[in-house]
Amino acid sequence: MSPVSPTTCLPIRLSYSHVLLLCCLLLVLAGCNSAASSPATPRATVTPAAVGRPATPKPSESVIPNEAALRKQLDKAQHIMQGMSLEQKLGQLIVVEYLGASYTASGLQEMIAQQYVGGFMYQASNHNFEAPYNTEGSVNALSAQTMKDARIPLLIATDQEGGLVNRLSAFHGYLPSAQQMADSGDPNTALTQGTQAAKWLLDLGINSDLAPVVDVHTVDPPVLETRMFGRNPQAVATYAGAFLAGLQNNGVAGCLKHFPGLGAITSDPHAGLPTVTRTTAELNSIDLAPYKTMIPHDQPAMIMSTDVLMPAIDPQLPAELSPKAINGVLRGQLGYDGVVITDGLYMAGISERWSLRQAAELSVIAGDDLIEGPFTPGQVASVVTALELAMQQGKISMARIDQSVQRILLMKVQYGIIK
Repeated sequence: MSPVSPTTCLPIRLSYSHVLLLCCLLLVLAGCNSAASSPATPRATVTPAAVGRPATPKPSESVIPNEAALRKQLDKAQHIMQGMSLEQKLGQLIVVEYLGASYTASGLQEMIAQQYVGGFMYQASNHNFEAPYNTEGSVNALSAQTMKDARIPLLIATDQEGGLVNRLSAFHGYLPSAQQMADSGDPNTALTQGTQAAKWLLDLGINSDLAPVVDVHTVDPPVLETRMFGRNPQAVATYAGAFLAGLQNNGVAGCLKHFPGLGAITSDPHAGLPTVTRTTAELNSIDLAPYKTMIPHDQPAMIMSTDVLMPAIDPQLPAELSPKAINGVLRGQLGYDGVVITDGLYMAGISERWSLRQAAELSVIAGDDLIEGPFTPGQVASVVTALELAMQQGKISMARIDQSVQRILLMKVQYGIIK
């Protein structure tokens, strides 16, 4: 079976304006410039006034990224880049899934050791947690082995939300959904769940969580069901921010999803490309509002773009393939310069129109950094070949590749993935 799950990060308190400035300076100096599921339960209305930010632990002084520390981190990333081949750089842009519970037979070892992929995802739906990898110790041992086989330490991810998307269920049973966390009326509930999830993920050798969901519930019945924190954008930002703090203050890179927003979709993006016909004003006040709050306040290590068509942003391309959505809105309008990862490019909203190699090329042109979706060595090779050809044709520059590689390596340094 092919992957079917929606995919959907040491603490971090960066000023992304500083990151952008210093990244640009370093690139200039380096000469790189060139052109299933129960129905949703009734919700209590939560207003922003009722949900103040929870008191969260502050990161240790050693990781507070003042400009001197940030320059040191950037220097480290640049130093690593100098020793990388083009094949290794392109591999760093790829996060793979794999089928089954065999490290070698699935092709995962080959993708890591020989194709230099930047990371991989554990998915229960892909049978990754079946015997012999059905205990915490065995999964941790596999994670350790993958790190040994990798030239550059890996982003090891899953999408642990709780509720309907509960990748830890095999080890820790049922965990509350986003809706249940918000229904508690106390953001510290979400903080506690994020903190506990981080500890359990690290026990498995997982260093990144493609969560929390920041979609705003605006259509009934909601396609995402109980995966959303609520109907009020500020309440969503508060509870999702608390969950994110629980992850990131405890050593796990987090990821906001699904940009620009799936709270108003009426069809499953796994089955086709949904369209959201909001006006620009509606998008700004609803779907984009949590990002406006959380990017400067919560410093998400990653943001996931997704396959939804929003004509107010781009009438032709789904968001994760759209330069207007990624470089225009997310990076330009909202000022985000961190790592952007695609949703699974195998989902029908993409795969019905574009091949994996076409979608990978378009996603890099759009401004995404990590391509999520390949799950065999053959698919990885196809993506790498497509990107190399796009570079030869002048569609993607070396500077554009270096930009993404630097963002990815910088995040890995900041989160202690690269020591």
